[in-house]
Amino acid sequence: MKTTKIAATFTALMLAAATLASATTYVPVSDSNLADQAAAIARVRVISAEPGPANRAPATDYLVEVDELIQGYLQGSTIVVRVPGGVRADGVGLKIWSAPEFEPGEEAVLFLQPGADGTYGILHLMLGAFHARSAGSVKLAEQDLSEAHRLGPDSAGTAVRDLDRFTAWLADRAAGLERDANYWVERPAAGVSPPAKSYTANPTVDNVPARWFSFDAGKNVAWNVNSTGQPGLDLNQTIASFQAALAAWTDDPTSPIQYVYAGQTGATGGLGTSDHVNAILFNDPKGQVPGTYDCSTGGVVAMGGSYYTAATRNYRSQPFHETIEADVVTNDGTECFFRNNPKGAEEVFAHELGHTLGFGHTTETEALMYARAHNDGRGARLSDDERMGASAYYGDGSYQPAQPPPPPPPAASLTLAASATRTEIQLAWTSSFTGVDSFLVESQQKNGSFKVLKTAAGSDEAATVSGLKPNQTLTLRVTALRSGSAVAGSSNVVRIRTRK
Repeated sequence: MKTTKIAATFTALMLAAATLASATTYVPVSDSNLADQAAAIARVRVISAEPGPANRAPATDYLVEVDELIQGYLQGSTIVVRVPGGVRADGVGLKIWSAPEFEPGEEAVLFLQPGADGTYGILHLMLGAFHARSAGSVKLAEQDLSEAHRLGPDSAGTAVRDLDRFTAWLADRAAGLERDANYWVERPAAGVSPPAKSYTANPTVDNVPARWFSFDAGKNVAWNVNSTGQPGLDLNQTIASFQAALAAWTDDPTSPIQYVYAGQTGATGGLGTSDHVNAILFNDPKGQVPGTYDCSTGGVVAMGGSYYTAATRNYRSQPFHETIEADVVTNDGTECFFRNNPKGAEEVFAHELGHTLGFGHTTETEALMYARAHNDGRGARLSDDERMGASAYYGDGSYQPAQPPPPPPPAASLTLAASATRTEIQLAWTSSFTGVDSFLVESQQKNGSFKVLKTAAGSDEAATVSGLKPNQTLTLRVTALRSGSAVAGSSNVVRIRTRK
């Protein structure tokens, strides 16, 4: 049976001075750090895209023409840039969320690392790829971070890189001339913002989503934990965190999803080889996650993926590929991220499991499948957004979140205003009380009590207090009476002085 593979990445970048408690999963690596880590930087134009070698993990080979070598050395004026993910010549495919994708003719600035086979990889996956985007007469250099899963608030702001200035700054830096970054410009107005999106399908190479059909027959999907455990957590903590992630989806009553823990395993097929074992692997034992995570400069934390059949089946009149295996792999170097952070591990694992169930990212900020992890101690917790998705993909589609109770009606009010002459005070009020029989105009006494000065009809909205002395101060309010004596409410208190 021909199978295809889809994967989703959890990208985590941490500030050098940040502690784990305040770590953020995607704080961009600075441009200077990117430049320091890159073996070469080039401004290129994409010529073509071809499947990677059939005997390796699925990848896409981009043939690019080097328009400008900004830093380092390249083997020629045209090179092959290999990006993980895509469809191999034998039809096996892999989608890596956040992996850069390019179109023939597209221009980009790439931070590169040489591979052993003469190809080049992109440093830090999507962070080392700057796509040329036109904004009026200006060209911008932008990373595509739309599929990156990050932790903490988004502090990207509205500044973007001017492509030509950015390239010139990098070239000067490579020549030993370090200067202030002069390439930041205000992002041009983008027009109408796209609507928020709730749960989405995790698309495959043909844009048909994948799902497990075994749940429909009442069967479960068994998951194993690699016996090495996650560095930073002991094995028991690792297993407990993964079990909590599985339970978050299994215990949801809106669908028949059954992700169950089946014990430890020594299987290491992961995302490179289908071994018919659904497993979470740790410390990237086969080098399947791009790069190595570094506590000071960041990198990819974990990657999850699913094998699925090329044929489609319908569920509730919608075509799906059938998922037949899934895996999650955490990167090497992630010990500092997971150390003493089992709740953070729960959230990372549950998010990746959501991708293996077929779910993409959502713009609901409190959702587990939001593109930014929270790492605030909540752990593996589904929101209404995931429950709606689970109901739509695996249940009967009937689940709807409980509607919040309507807000209480505004409290009735009585608002008083006043003006004065030498011997009179004119009062005017507005009232939202109903069934008012009369209004009492009252003056506050020295002991704090109020004395009735006069009575107005329930339909009145004004009254005059007369017979006063010049320069006399009164503190007044109006009280509404209902049913002859019951107090409906009093107004604000107004302190006013007659004129001299």
